[in-house]
Parts: sequence; C-alpha cells; structure tokens
Amino acid sequence: MKWKAQLRRDLENFLFQSKLGRSNSLFANGWGLVDEVVLTRSLQERFPGILVSAFTSSAIGTGQMADSLRVHMQHTGNDAAPETLIAKIPKANDASRAASRLSRCYEVETSFYSEICSSIDARVPDCYHVEYSAHDDEFLLLLEDMAPAKQGDQLGGCSVDDAMLAVAEMAKLHGSLWQSPLIKNKEWLHRNSSDSVQVTSQLLQGVYPAFCERYEGRIDSEVVKVGQQFVNQFPTYFAAQPKPNTVVHRDFRLDNLLFGEWGGSRGVAILDWQTACEGVAISDLSYFVGSALLPEVRADREREVVGHYVSVINSYGVEISNEEAWRQYRLFSFGGFVMAIVASMLVEQTERGDEMFMAMANRHGQQILQLEAQSFLS
Repeated sequence: MKWKAQLRRDLENFLFQSKLGRSNSLFANGWGLVDEVVLTRSLQERFPGILVSAFTSSAIGTGQMADSLRVHMQHTGNDAAPETLIAKIPKANDASRAASRLSRCYEVETSFYSEICSSIDARVPDCYHVEYSAHDDEFLLLLEDMAPAKQGDQLGGCSVDDAMLAVAEMAKLHGSLWQSPLIKNKEWLHRNSSDSVQVTSQLLQGVYPAFCERYEGRIDSEVVKVGQQFVNQFPTYFAAQPKPNTVVHRDFRLDNLLFGEWGGSRGVAILDWQTACEGVAISDLSYFVGSALLPEVRADREREVVGHYVSVINSYGVEISNEEAWRQYRLFSFGGFVMAIVASMLVEQTERGDEMFMAMANRHGQQILQLEAQSFLS
C-alpha cells in the first residue's frame, strides 16, 4: 500500500509542477489541484453565474487533521459572491491522513455541513460548497471567511467572560438538537457502539505507554498515575455514562472557536466539526472548561460557568438541574485527557501540537484530581 500512496504523491507533484508554468495562483493538496475552474464549478450553485479568473491563497489555523487556507478571489458574474473565503482540504501528512480515515473525520465534517448545520442555532461559518469522496477519503469545503474574528488561544487560555460566551453558544448547539428525530437515521453520528468501546479501550492500552514515554517529564506524575487508572478502567467508566441526548462537537476547545463582533456585540463562532457525533451534552462542557480556563481560575469559577450553561440550555425546554449537570461535569472531566493521549499519538507531531497536547493533558489531569473524578472508575 505504501507504493500506491507514493505513486499518488508523485503524480500530484508532477501535475502541480507542470501547472506552475502557466499560473502561480493555485494551491495543491488533498483534493488534487484546486484551481479557478474548480472554484468556479464549486461556487456556481450558491452564486449562479460566477466566474473565478484568478486567486491567491495562504495557510491559516493550527489544525492537524486538515489544512485550511484563506482564498482571495478575482471573479465576475455575481456581485453577491465574497472576495475571500476559507477552503478546507485534506492534510498532506500521511499520519494525519491515516488518522482521518480511522476516525472518519472528513466524512463527518462534510456530513455535518450538508445534513444538519442548517438546523442548529449556534453560530457557524456559512458553507458555500461541500464535497466528499468516500472512495479515496477526499473532501473540499468552501466556507465563509469570518475575519477579522480571532481564533482562540488554546495554550494561553481565555477569560471567564469569553468562556461564558463560548458555553452559551455550545448550549445553543445542544438545545437545538436535543433528542431530535433528525439524529436518528444518520449513521455517521452513531459511532459509539459496544464494538467501538472495545476498540477505544484497546487503543488506549496500546498508545498510553508510548504517550508517557514521549512526554516523560512534561506531564505531572499524579496525572500519569490517574491516566493509567483510567486506561485500565475505561469500560467501567464508559458504562457509567448517561445515554446520548444530542449532537456534541467532541473537540470544543479554543483553537476551534472564533471570537469577534457580530450584530454589535461580542460573540463566538464554532469551527471544525470533524468529531461531531451523538453524545451527552455535558461532555462538551467539561472538555471545554477543563482546557480553556487555567487551573487556578477554573477551580474558582467553574461552578459559575456550568450554571450559565444550564440556564441557556434549559431555555430550550431541557430539564437538567444544576446538581445533575455538576455530577456529569465531573464524570466527563476525563474527555480532554483522552483526546490528548489519542490525538497526540495519531496525528503529525509538531512543536506547537506537543505544547497543546501537554497543556490539555495537565489541565484536564488537574481537573480530574480536583473534582475527585477517579470515583467514577470503580
């Protein structure tokens, strides 16, 4: 199989280099070559008559499963079409591509935009075009450019005020699809079967020793211990979880949020729907708060943030008490730690990625310890 992958890369490189002779305004990656013809064809349904004559592109974001580019276009035929947009395409790195196939993340994100995005109240980028090929796991997304909104800082964390904005938008996502019949017949949302639990357990058992070895000295010793206990008891932990009740993001963290001004007030837009699935709403809440707020701030203000989330989601007719929300918040504090273990060992390793995964592992580890969430493992 390696020779096939190499042949494909060689062919793409050849096509890319040959085209450079006539134009320098293109980008090569993922979905073969994206050029003026592809952009015109892809935007025609949303903006009839558009003709893209030239464009330039530049990489943006910090994603490790896909590449995002800001595209500046020159076009005629439809004045309503934007001058800039965001193109999201497959990652060039082989490890990230293999991880994408394992997690089905390209299929999931494109399905989100094409099938359920229009049904949620949460703010997300407008989608101009979505395309996915199951045969070779390729995709193309053309999305609204929400500049000058700024990406959240996963490493630096955020203020409590910004966390409040984020969890309110999260609650709108969860409330919009709470026990919705729209979820039932979408296979791509239902990926947590008993078989997947066994696979996840085996995966954790397999990668955790390598994770601890790679990051030795960078993870608190207490966190390493509780991590091993969790890995050993994962089936017990999963069995303690409530039944799924909505669509969850599953990677709701600062790197996947944009903060900006909309309608005269500061707000949040949610990006990167590669991990969306049916799940328990509070799992997103624990995951976000545990990594977005620095430990000393989180310990002092997290009950307040959880309470704000509850007040917003209950406005959708959801009946969850502050006490039950807090219990589930403690239970799901392991979520971010799991993501740090698995994602760091499956995707392309980068210096910035390592810093992010270590921040997640240590912050969520402290969250687990301070909330005494180990009690859910027995």
